[in-house]
Amino acid sequence: MPMTKPTSEQVTFLAAGSGATQRTALEKLRDFVSVTDFGAVADGTTDNTAAILAAAVSSGRKLLLIPYNVKYNRSTLLSSVTMPDDVVFIDWSGINDFSASGETTKHFGIVSRDSAPDDTHFAVDSGHHAIINLNNFGTAGSVSASVRAATIAWSSGQFALGPSDKQGFRGAALEQFAKSGGSDHWIKSLRSLAPWVAIGGNYERWASGQVIAAIGVYRATGSNHYVSASTGTTGSTTPTHTSGTVSDGGVNWTWVDSADRTVWAMREDGRAGIGSTSFAATWRHKVSAVDASGNYSFEGEATGASKVAALKLFPTDAGSAVLPTPYLAANANGLNIMRSDGSTNIVRFTDNEGMIARELVLVFTSNASTGATPSVDGISVLSVENSSATTITGFSGGSEGQFIHLYFLNANTTLQTSATFTLAGSVNVTPSAGSVVTMMKVPPGISNRWVEVSRSIK
Repeated sequence: MPMTKPTSEQVTFLAAGSGATQRTALEKLRDFVSVTDFGAVADGTTDNTAAILAAAVSSGRKLLLIPYNVKYNRSTLLSSVTMPDDVVFIDWSGINDFSASGETTKHFGIVSRDSAPDDTHFAVDSGHHAIINLNNFGTAGSVSASVRAATIAWSSGQFALGPSDKQGFRGAALEQFAKSGGSDHWIKSLRSLAPWVAIGGNYERWASGQVIAAIGVYRATGSNHYVSASTGTTGSTTPTHTSGTVSDGGVNWTWVDSADRTVWAMREDGRAGIGSTSFAATWRHKVSAVDASGNYSFEGEATGASKVAALKLFPTDAGSAVLPTPYLAANANGLNIMRSDGSTNIVRFTDNEGMIARELVLVFTSNASTGATPSVDGISVLSVENSSATTITGFSGGSEGQFIHLYFLNANTTLQTSATFTLAGSVNVTPSAGSVVTMMKVPPGISNRWVEVSRSIK
């Protein structure tokens, strides 16, 4: 119901009985008037935009109430050149956003066409503990009941085109608390509902029969945003592609980005992600599709003079105790792999000197029976002890530039030279016990073969 203004007789009577302070309070109350006093109709269907604008212009009031069920167009109201900058509406209408099933929004708040520096603020002031409480009791439907989502949304304007049941706010981004999909955890996430280029382009809902007069016009359909690559009248085929350019039957549309994209998310079990909603890893960062380069970099910068930037990992043992491990540290001397206690570096990498290893640890493997082509993946020393006469004609696996040291424990093994296994002088050799033969894998661009580097025959 519209608020009833006190009559002048009531003001005079109350003022006489209560003093100047009470009279001043009532006079201030008269400043809070309803737009229904200026012709607006609270029937849920009448477009009251003109009546609300007339109230803002002619009432002389700075604070106006828009009661429940008063329908109007926010975009038209706030874009009117006659709308005063200093008028503030308390909007209790609750019917001027999405009205399609499953997209209903009840909007209550402050509406004004302000100009800097006199911005309109919604404030919660308290001398003790200020709280904004977002309640979801799960009674709005099965989806709401299952996720208990509570959201703070940012919109970048109001749709003027597209299906009439979806002419609400242009979604830009939202911060949300909800149940994590696929797990029994709550999750806090920041989600982008539209890329910035679309927001800056005042994107609208796509619909058939729209005239697209220029290239570079943005439209949204479902969870995707597109930009026009040609002019014309939109056809009957709704764009659904997620790459490249496709025609809707009248206009060519280039996919820009998928809406409702998670910018970052954190789950109650400690897993977090940036640019990805996958929680397979505790921390994951995926470069967004809106990144023109697509490159990924992780940067950490120290603060102060002569400070170290370090990356440490903390595994645990069977008893859940943290294990000491080497870690990566960068300082003025280069990039270092440090001992777990930080006393010294194991390996140092510099721009000028390359890699400097403080110590080289060889990886051994033992083969009682090697066969003709033993695997040498990930090892540097192959201990050979065949129980009977065996001929090695090559290696399987290995990587370019790898060195492999063959250590012979008996004289039962013969190395046979071939097109891919080259020995000194191209002559086969049967090393005696205690001998060592060193081979190197030459890159495919040169010869793609294992070549003998040295031998020590006992």
